[in-house]
Amino acid sequence: MNLFRRAGVGVAAAAALLSAGCTDKNAHKDGVYQGYLDGRFLSVASPQEGQLKELKVRRGDWVEAGAPLFVLDPQPEQDQLSQQEELVKSAKAKLDDLSKGLRDTELAALEAQVKADQATLAQSEAEWKRNEQLREGNYVSQNDLDRLRLLTDQHAAEAERDANQLATGKLGAREDQIKQALADWNAAQALRDNTKWLLDQKTQNAPQAGWIQDTLYRVGERVAPAQPVVVMLPAAELRARFYVPQAEINRLKLGQEVTVRLDGREPLKAKVSFISTQVEFTPPVIYSDSQNYKYVFLVEADFDPAVARELHTGQPAEVSLQP
Repeated sequence: MNLFRRAGVGVAAAAALLSAGCTDKNAHKDGVYQGYLDGRFLSVASPQEGQLKELKVRRGDWVEAGAPLFVLDPQPEQDQLSQQEELVKSAKAKLDDLSKGLRDTELAALEAQVKADQATLAQSEAEWKRNEQLREGNYVSQNDLDRLRLLTDQHAAEAERDANQLATGKLGAREDQIKQALADWNAAQALRDNTKWLLDQKTQNAPQAGWIQDTLYRVGERVAPAQPVVVMLPAAELRARFYVPQAEINRLKLGQEVTVRLDGREPLKAKVSFISTQVEFTPPVIYSDSQNYKYVFLVEADFDPAVARELHTGQPAEVSLQP
């Protein structure tokens, strides 16, 4: 994630005055306005702190969008991420273990016990039935018959108990235990993903294509969180600013094409992107005998980024509505 601070560019008062000096000093040209080129800078920072490990750009460089700008030391987050990866694996293993129930060998032992119970129960039932027949001929006492009946009931209860244990073993842990294990696994993953994001923030890339205006740290210095390291001027943020008399402001519309003339260049095209809604006094820097109107509106016009790439902030400009 890039953190940006936008700041307007202050331009020396002499710039507009010099531009005015290139025009007719005796009269204001209809549809021609004096101004200058202005830019809004982006300050690129990381939400993380750390030692500046790599600075991949220099002042004056042109960079494309997505180009790497700087890298802070990632070691603390890398160590933390390794630890959290192990916690995620541990939580997942616990969830899997609770979900699948007993191990195969434990289930096999329970199944064997159930078969033994069934065999014992069958033997008890058979002996009990034989002695019931003998009781009719008074060959077995009632006490012996009662003992065999109770023993058969006992074996039946043991067989039912072991069968239930086998069924439970196949189901795994209780539902509430599985839910808790699932929650622990999700929490471990969220913590790991957050650390991954923090690690990614140790490397910052250019949010837009533009020039590197300044670098504020040297390799080896420690950078505080959210502290800008690189200041850049995106080409899309360079524009012409000029002032239009209140009597002529209704001649301009958003999106309207204007012609911008700079010293030493062929006329350039730009489109009006902003018209101030608030009137202001004529700035003293552009006040002259040829500009004796009192109220003006600030207007801005954007260049095509490919054209803006070759321009410079602070250049005096003459903007006209005519080709």
